[in-house]
Amino acid sequence: MITQDSQNALYEALTPDNAAMLLIDHQAGLFLGVQSINQQVLKNNAIALAKTAKVFNLPTLLFTSSAKGPNGPTIPEIVELFPDHKIYDRSPINLWNDPNCRTAIEQTDRQKLIMAAITTDVCLMFPALAALKAGYTVYAVIDASGTWSPTVELASMLRLAQAGAIVTNWIAIAAELKHDEDRETTPAMNKTFGEHMDLYGFLGDIMAAKA
Repeated sequence: MITQDSQNALYEALTPDNAAMLLIDHQAGLFLGVQSINQQVLKNNAIALAKTAKVFNLPTLLFTSSAKGPNGPTIPEIVELFPDHKIYDRSPINLWNDPNCRTAIEQTDRQKLIMAAITTDVCLMFPALAALKAGYTVYAVIDASGTWSPTVELASMLRLAQAGAIVTNWIAIAAELKHDEDRETTPAMNKTFGEHMDLYGFLGDIMAAKA
């Protein structure tokens, strides 16, 4: 059920000053089981979302689950973007139940949590529900998340929306953070668009050729 507080949160703009990025379990082994979205597209979108966090200097937290087991490490493209960041590995399935993970989130001092994960139905769903209960506004980035089947993905989106999460995609997140073309972050964000949106990249090449 959407409460008055969560309804008001829908109208408060996402900004670089009120948001944190949580990249959850984008681990090499977990990518192999994803069937709800093309695995290469998912990888592209997850990296683009990570770059978006970097462009806008968002507090960014990286999480893994049992990284020494078959889930494997976080994909290197994301690690390379945040070489000095600690990666919070955990044993609880729901990262919210790990005190170190939860404390790291609280220490960002941000009330809007942008979250993406593998898998959508578990590793995104469980902490998203916990964060909503704790009073956070959650942006669930579906196209940078994935799970075992399209049916499971749809059921997950419905449950997230019913709980009050904002179900969205990485381009919408980037555009809302970008806000205005006349900002110093615009060139870097446009570069990311060009690298991860083929059409935008082609348009950029055309404009450069005309210049």
